[in-house]
Amino acid sequence: MAMKPQVWVAALFLCTQVSVSPTQAQDEGVDSVAVVARVGEQQITMSDLLGAERRLRRFEQDQSDRELLQPFIDRELLLLEARKASLDTAAKVQRTLDGIRRRQLAEKVYREEVSYAVSVTDAEMRQYFVDNGLDQKREVRASHILVDKAEDLEAIMHRLDAGEDFADLASELSLDAPTAAKGGDMGFWQEEDARRSSFVQQFIGVDLGKIAKPYRNARGMFHLVKVTEHRLLGYERQVDQIRRVLQRQKKKARWAEYLAEERDRIELTVDPETLSVLLRAGRLAVYRLPPIEPADHTRILVRFREGEIDLGDYLEMLRDTSMGDRPRAVDSTAVAQYIEHETMQRVVLPIVAERKGWHQADDVAEYLNEKREQAMVEMLRRTIAEDPYLTEDVRYAYYENHQPDFLEPERIFFEGGLVSTTIEAQQVLERLRQGEGLADIMKVYPAFSEQWRTYDVFHFTTSRTDASHGARWAKAVELVRSLQPGQIGGPLELPFEDDSMGYLVVQALAVQPARVLAYDDPLVQDTVRRQTRHEYRKEITGSFYSYLEDLRQRYEMSVVVYDQVLTTADQYR
Repeated sequence: MAMKPQVWVAALFLCTQVSVSPTQAQDEGVDSVAVVARVGEQQITMSDLLGAERRLRRFEQDQSDRELLQPFIDRELLLLEARKASLDTAAKVQRTLDGIRRRQLAEKVYREEVSYAVSVTDAEMRQYFVDNGLDQKREVRASHILVDKAEDLEAIMHRLDAGEDFADLASELSLDAPTAAKGGDMGFWQEEDARRSSFVQQFIGVDLGKIAKPYRNARGMFHLVKVTEHRLLGYERQVDQIRRVLQRQKKKARWAEYLAEERDRIELTVDPETLSVLLRAGRLAVYRLPPIEPADHTRILVRFREGEIDLGDYLEMLRDTSMGDRPRAVDSTAVAQYIEHETMQRVVLPIVAERKGWHQADDVAEYLNEKREQAMVEMLRRTIAEDPYLTEDVRYAYYENHQPDFLEPERIFFEGGLVSTTIEAQQVLERLRQGEGLADIMKVYPAFSEQWRTYDVFHFTTSRTDASHGARWAKAVELVRSLQPGQIGGPLELPFEDDSMGYLVVQALAVQPARVLAYDDPLVQDTVRRQTRHEYRKEITGSFYSYLEDLRQRYEMSVVVYDQVLTTADQYR
């Protein structure tokens, strides 16, 4: 039976992920030197095969060993062709590998300076055990009776009051058959369970021998729970968790200390004037990407001994970061922290790793070689199977025919300051009228609450109704719609959940007209390629399988499968 396409694709990807070191292979009872096939000078081992099998169980259960082996063979054939085409030196492969290399070198620094350097002693764990009250931590054993009617619950409670045994009633009346067979016993529960379950919260604090208040679950059924045992967890049952906690704490502290030392050593500084330019532009950010003028891209944002980073570099960092991890574009602290963090991770730590020779370490070299080969195979696949169908004409035609999909709606930007009294609001308005910036004015006012910031910048699309912004802010949106850029509005009285009132002062910043994103916008390019690839998926898949079949025939004499070894796979499962 041929392997299904989706399973084959998964196996082809996984075959670069499953290499098992000799030590690990021996520990698992696998003869890692048992070669099941050769493609040219490359060998495929039993451990490779069984590693792929474990990862593919969720896709399909009944692959034969020969079917499981085929993606490994195909990958080596694809690599032969990729090397012939010199794809290892292709610009796209090099760009992909450069980013991976930087991340891997930064991780290598962490492993060497933190992971391998941090240890936790038994004395430290025992001290933590006592200091945090874990020597008193207990677990609770409980039994329950489950019924579906309130009158049944009441009848059971009357029988308990009359002196009948809880376990006997659970065996007789509980609708939860597995626990009823054990007199209602549900085993032991801990405080961590109570934090995840309102059901456990109902009885976790109940005294020994007592019955908790009846609990009604989401299906409307009733639980009557009795606490039957309390016992201490003790040190040995908690030692692994304590070790993990202390290791995590120590690693976090050591890493922060190390990064601070490196920042001082390289004299990393953020240019305050350029940061101000960045923050001003951030007021008009969409997706947390500030619209930096091209002329400002060369402005230096960060300086350090080994080099510098300009605003253009910073924008590339942002585009390479998911929106949720990007800093709020007007938050000077968050932006500065992001700049420092990314500069350390992407630039400084790779330099540190190279200076210490860690870039030549076997684990780094092996990892990067795997990633290089993956990138080469992927580029070959795209070149052979996708590019003939996803031509520039096809992609541009899709863009032209789907203009509404790339329409950025009109947006109105405004900034707001939130204070606690009308007097403060009037003071803010007066200073605004005198020409001060709202962001600077709000620095002297305390945070409105833990949940709501004192100052922020907002935008909304004019195509949405005020109600779609939520009832509280509908008033603010309504006011801002009536303002021209630069005009001031407010104060608006806004109610909050704790019955407090806030007073919002706003200033309109700009109106961004509706526009269709340009064809060369990275977001457009990604979307167009993804959608056209979907449209031509059958042709692409057919083309790639045809190409693979041709490779198999051309390299037939270079492929050797050791069937006598392959048939022994069952002994290692």
